[in-house]
Amino acid sequence: MAALIGIDFSLDGKQCGHLAIPHSTNVSAYGKIIVPVVYIRNGEGPRALLSAGVHGDEFEGQIALRKLCLDLARDDISGSLLILPMVNAPAVISSSRVSPIDQLNLNRVFPGDPLGSPTVAIASAIENQLLEHCSFAYDIHSGGSSLLYETVALTTSTGSEPDDKKRLDLLHALGLEAGMLLPAESNMGLESSLDGAMLRKNVIGVSAEFGGGGALLSETILQACELSIRRFLAHVGLTPESQLPPADRRCHIYDVDEPDAFVFSTCTGLFKADVAVGAMIGPGDLIGHIFDFYDLTAPPKPVINKLPGKVLALRTRPCIEVGDCLAQVGKLCGAHEEVAHAS
Repeated sequence: MAALIGIDFSLDGKQCGHLAIPHSTNVSAYGKIIVPVVYIRNGEGPRALLSAGVHGDEFEGQIALRKLCLDLARDDISGSLLILPMVNAPAVISSSRVSPIDQLNLNRVFPGDPLGSPTVAIASAIENQLLEHCSFAYDIHSGGSSLLYETVALTTSTGSEPDDKKRLDLLHALGLEAGMLLPAESNMGLESSLDGAMLRKNVIGVSAEFGGGGALLSETILQACELSIRRFLAHVGLTPESQLPPADRRCHIYDVDEPDAFVFSTCTGLFKADVAVGAMIGPGDLIGHIFDFYDLTAPPKPVINKLPGKVLALRTRPCIEVGDCLAQVGKLCGAHEEVAHAS
């Protein structure tokens, strides 16, 4: 079972500790996996968690939260804040989506098991030892090594009108241009994700995607990530709102729960995209082409879009197999649809 070392939730101040997950190997009989944790508390008030590195090949959130750990002091907040820049430490160290130890995707194994393999034990510790102390949470992602994402926020709807409105208001407060609102019973695996853990612990939460391609793409994307974190802190009441410019827009909400929102490969080969992330496309529009590996006489197979909407994500790795996700297209929700999703 994971132990939380060096953190006392009752103490004011800034503490640097870690989760220690037992992991005995041939070369380390009593070894531990270390997940660093910073905890800042300044009296009573909002309680929040900031996380990144659920996937080790997603870097914007990791850098932004490491900078926040250095910059933020006790007197900067009112309430308490947990910061975890590298939640899945083994995956972060290996720059991989899944853990190199047990080959599991942390965002598909919640609620976890304290006696399970390392990734499963980390999930259990996050849900049952950390989220237990929080009222709000923000989990930061990117497209990782295989996808490039539009800067987009995501939250869930449960049918509970007061809480759904709080989640939707939090999503808009981040100040991003695009957002996704998913029902709790979505086909995107929410139940086994950190977003699902937030729901089970009655935490008002949001996540977001910034860039991808397995790289830090630009200072602009990183700055957008950093600003969204500051806006999150201000919106939940941990920091003064007066310190930040207000979000200059409510983000557009896109429906990605339809079956055709995800475009999958039906063959192997080399994928060449013919659209850009952020492009608006319609049914019948071309997303890209797939070139057969071995048949040099075969024309490339077109990949055709079926929904009107925006290209929210696009595959960056040309080599593909059957079942690989090539694109994600979101259908713009009207105002009445957004309300319906959230109620």
